[in-house]
Amino acid sequence: MAVLLDIEGTICPISFVKDVLYPYFTNKLPALLKSQSFPLDSNSDDAVTKILTELPADTQTNAELIQAHFDDLVKRDIKDPVLKSLQGFVWQQGYHSGEITAPVYPDAIEYIKTTSDDVYIYSSGSIKAQKLLFSYVDDAGKSVDLNPYLKGYYDIPTAGYKNQSSSYTKIAEAIGLPASEILFLSDNELEVQAATEAGMKAKIMVRPGNYALSDIGAKYDKVHSMPEALQK
Repeated sequence: MAVLLDIEGTICPISFVKDVLYPYFTNKLPALLKSQSFPLDSNSDDAVTKILTELPADTQTNAELIQAHFDDLVKRDIKDPVLKSLQGFVWQQGYHSGEITAPVYPDAIEYIKTTSDDVYIYSSGSIKAQKLLFSYVDDAGKSVDLNPYLKGYYDIPTAGYKNQSSSYTKIAEAIGLPASEILFLSDNELEVQAATEAGMKAKIMVRPGNYALSDIGAKYDKVHSMPEALQK
């Protein structure tokens, strides 16, 4: 069996992303944009410039426009690939400096470290950001790297949007298993619905601080920890 895991709200507190990662990015963004020269050079070797040149042309004119564009995306929680790439770059600096460590739930750490299941990650955050998060996990006060225990990673560019069933079909094909042999866990009922439509076993993870579920969520199994999720 393979297990496909969402991150925020599933194996990591949803507050970590919204209360730590997002504000960290927002605080670092102005200085990052101030370091850029406009108009942006699409042939530049600078990592940030390369990311910014993927923005719509009408938002690339100056730092103020780019700042407003990203502020709007963050405020509306839009899963934009360019935003995710830049966030991944900024968070990398934070992880490397020791300013950020990821508070993965202890039951999830234990499961990932000890399971014989093939464990995959599927997040709207870039694969680069996913690997960074798992490189610096807070395990009882120590920073540990969980990447060696993970089989693979999927994000929007590699799999598609998480509320579309076609994304889960694509992941099952990439893993090389029938969808029915893959368990997907997420706090998001629309993602669980999409995975179920694709033929996966899917359950809603309920953690402290997660968003309330609607009538859609009532149709699906709800669990509160990895051990409970893995019960037949």
